[in-house]
Amino acid sequence: MNCYHMTSLSNLNSIRNKGLIPQNGDNSKLIGDEKIKTFFSEGFEGAVALYVDLQIVYNQVKAGQRKPAEEGITKKIMESKSLSDYLGEGVYLQFDGANIKNERNFENGCTDMTIHPGDLSVCVLQSKNDHSIVFSRFEVIKFMMAACRPEQIQYYGAEYDGAPDSEKATARIQGKVRMYYQKHWDEIRKYDIKAYQFSFYGLDDFVKEFI
Repeated sequence: MNCYHMTSLSNLNSIRNKGLIPQNGDNSKLIGDEKIKTFFSEGFEGAVALYVDLQIVYNQVKAGQRKPAEEGITKKIMESKSLSDYLGEGVYLQFDGANIKNERNFENGCTDMTIHPGDLSVCVLQSKNDHSIVFSRFEVIKFMMAACRPEQIQYYGAEYDGAPDSEKATARIQGKVRMYYQKHWDEIRKYDIKAYQFSFYGLDDFVKEFI
């Protein structure tokens, strides 16, 4: 299973040296996760579900309907124009999750393990028209959405106290994703497999060429 971790460009030099290490970053704090873990999503389905949740939480904070634990996050959101403005430019990292025990679920997965820099690749899109490279996380997630229909998303995860019912969670997540797609479909449909090829750069090569 391929796993994905979204991060800012400003973090790549550190990740290049240390890998993905257990911590609690702003994205985790935004959705109310207080664990010190290495966070990731499983497959396109997990990455899409998490991004949609980030958008929902961002909108709720912006509307005053939700308050993150850290006041600084609220301030940053209120000063931003959009989720992409709040997050800043970044990329999706991919790694093989075959030997990683996911302690949570397909969307908001976590582990105590550090992911070695040599095991990380940067997701990119290559235009089939002119072979240009796009690596922005905001474009890559649209490709993932174009390749992943809401009905394909099925909840699964570890058994733990408070774990949701799989059937109910699946229906809830599919509903949220479907609503997001309906609102953003004109942006998403531009990034289908007819126009772009999903590809990768080794993390070290990517940093040397683009950072």
